[in-house]
Amino acid sequence: MNSSRRRGLHLNHPLTQIPTQIFAHILAVCFLAVFCIFFVSASGSPAKATTPPAAINQGATNTDFPIYPSIKPNVEFWVDIFTKYSKSQGVMHDTHHLGIVYEIVNLDASRTARANRKNKRTKKAVTKDYQTILLKLAAGAPAVSNKEKRVTALFGPKAKPSDFKNAAYRIRCQTGLKDEFKAGLIRSGAVIDAFKKTFISHGLPVDLVYLPCVESSYNFKAYSKFGAAGIWQFTHGTGRQYMNINYVVDERRDPYISTDAAARLLKKNYAALGEWSLAMTAYNHGLAGMMRAKKAKGSYENIVRSYRSRSFKFASRNFYSEFLAARIVAKNPEKYFGPIKYHTPAVFQTIKIKGYLPVKDLSDQLQVSISDIKALNPSLRSPVFNGQKYIPKGFLLRLPQVTGIPEAQKKLAALYRDKQNPSRFHRVQKGDTAGSIARTNSVRLQDLILANGLNRRATIYIGQNLRIPVKDEIILAQKSPVKNITQAKKISKSLPEPMEPSPVAASAELPEPDEPKPIIEPETSIKPAEPIADATPVNVNIVTSDLKVLETHMDGKSLVGTITVEAEETLGHYADWLKIPTQKIRTLNRFKYGAPISIDQTIKIPLNKTGVQKFEEQRYEFHKEIEEDFFESFTAQEVETYVVKNGDTIWSLCLSELEIPFWLLKKYNPGLKFSALFAGQRLNYPVIVSQKMD
Repeated sequence: MNSSRRRGLHLNHPLTQIPTQIFAHILAVCFLAVFCIFFVSASGSPAKATTPPAAINQGATNTDFPIYPSIKPNVEFWVDIFTKYSKSQGVMHDTHHLGIVYEIVNLDASRTARANRKNKRTKKAVTKDYQTILLKLAAGAPAVSNKEKRVTALFGPKAKPSDFKNAAYRIRCQTGLKDEFKAGLIRSGAVIDAFKKTFISHGLPVDLVYLPCVESSYNFKAYSKFGAAGIWQFTHGTGRQYMNINYVVDERRDPYISTDAAARLLKKNYAALGEWSLAMTAYNHGLAGMMRAKKAKGSYENIVRSYRSRSFKFASRNFYSEFLAARIVAKNPEKYFGPIKYHTPAVFQTIKIKGYLPVKDLSDQLQVSISDIKALNPSLRSPVFNGQKYIPKGFLLRLPQVTGIPEAQKKLAALYRDKQNPSRFHRVQKGDTAGSIARTNSVRLQDLILANGLNRRATIYIGQNLRIPVKDEIILAQKSPVKNITQAKKISKSLPEPMEPSPVAASAELPEPDEPKPIIEPETSIKPAEPIADATPVNVNIVTSDLKVLETHMDGKSLVGTITVEAEETLGHYADWLKIPTQKIRTLNRFKYGAPISIDQTIKIPLNKTGVQKFEEQRYEFHKEIEEDFFESFTAQEVETYVVKNGDTIWSLCLSELEIPFWLLKKYNPGLKFSALFAGQRLNYPVIVSQKMD
């Protein structure tokens, strides 16, 4: 028998089968942590049951989650998306009236840039075709062809010319999700009964357990392009209000801890908004946004019909309808998919770590494989398992039942360290070489090369933040998540690469920061397009943000530093790292309450509590965490060019046009000042595809 099975972890449990990152089925709600809780494998031997787990029979009434007449066609639309259409099918539909479906198109479901381009062409051609028909009908022309007659019939006999005209600009393609939804139902069996207990403990409807069917299809590895993680898809900003999220631990990855967090968030939304249709929509749109919508329009139906705002788009408008559809399907799986076989549980125990603990020492002492430790503790990030960081003090560690808890604690007592390993980095300056940086930091050159994914000549560039390996770290060659590396020539011309580690190319030096300016505002006139400037080739293993404190000075008895705002950073982050209230930073900079900060803006920070080095370390870990997580889930296959248009903003470009996070766009355009973009300017951007999740 396999050793992992002897230790209580099933051989074919998914927790033993994920090679790179582990989003396993574990138990993490603190009040349940001391009990043995069983949950079912996401890819292991299925249970014989063919109905959803029903250990807890309390459900939610239709009064909790009403299907309003105005959204009934939308709910039916999403039921079809979840049960009829696969990823190779696209449903062309009207964004405001989802019951209007024009056509089902064939799509290429492969995860490649070529497939993305092909699908975009297909959608564009079909959209243009129906747009032409709708505008023709809007102009009063009679429907002649069968397609024109079919389109006319979709709008009913009372349709006016304005209905056709408006619809011409509301055509959208929704990819089918049948296979993903069914797989999610199977995975949900691993945790759903325990999730119901969590919601009951908070006094909430148990049917909220079906929300992950919408957010992630119960994919425990789920990670979005914009940084939402786990089955509940918490963003970094929202998640940190309820969970620990840092370079060592990300509790969004733990299904049970994140479920408790989701329950608290939903409870807060409901207390503020008073009905579940609004509270659920706030889960997607944000509580403050829904409070504004409710104030403006009152009821949920009025909001869905007529509320308009810059951020209340298709996803927010349809979120509640999607949940209702997911609830219908998940409670009646045989009707849509036939018999469903759910997965079997694994058994483990939980101990509290009393100091900082190297994972290798833990593995050796208790004779538990590192893969099993990873599987049962998905909130522990990769730096713990390669030796960069220790398991943190106070962490509730799940282990197979190899020995009793008192005996395990006794064995671990001598292994604890007094403090966490630090994260060190070196910002490359003119005149540096990889060799000189290695010598200065007392590390082997080869380790520095491997830790940062440098080429065989150890070429480095000004502005790169090289990670300095720590003692006893397990350093493996970095696998580049950039597939077509020759595309780097679209970003920069090849620079000379001498055989030995070379000095930094002076031409790669970044310009001084501009004066603070708001991020892209629409231009009133188009300037001539400029060619793409030569720049540093992209190495996605290296953080290139300017993370150093630029200067410090004494203000009375206070040490004050100056920094430049980087992508993804907020005043809240600075306050956390500095261990001070956010208001203290606002006061120091004379910022009005609620006023946002901008990329490249220079601000002052008080450093008395943490000091320069600790602040820079936390800042580095924040950016490193975001970038590592992203490239564990996505691959940059090609580099293309986008020409900025009138009316573009950074956020509209990233969210809708390029579909990449801003920090990544910034990485592919080193030295470019995004606070001063203009129409006609060219931007390099990577074509991103998701990696296959086994």
